[in-house]
Amino acid sequence: MTEQQLEQIAALRRENYPYSFIGRELGLSPNTVKSICQRKGFAASGARKTKAEKQNAPLCRYCHKPLPETKRRGALFCSDYCRTKWYRENRKVMAIRT
Repeated sequence: MTEQQLEQIAALRRENYPYSFIGRELGLSPNTVKSICQRKGFAASGARKTKAEKQNAPLCRYCHKPLPETKRRGALFCSDYCRTKWYRENRKVMAIRT
């Protein structure tokens, strides 16, 4: 488990996303996510997410953190850092598509 994954789990949990959603986004078992949250004390806050909110959750493509609601509509990344890192890592995939 990397430090980045722990930060992603903590951020999604603070936004009150369920274990199953976090596991699906990060490629982990929901039980693994639940165990990590209980051990590290990552608690949910706020109202529960509806099914539509979970399915349409705007997450950063690189770090999978939830995008702030102040971000413009249609944003794919939470920061320029994430955008740059994602494009550098997927350069070959982008070249094949064009």
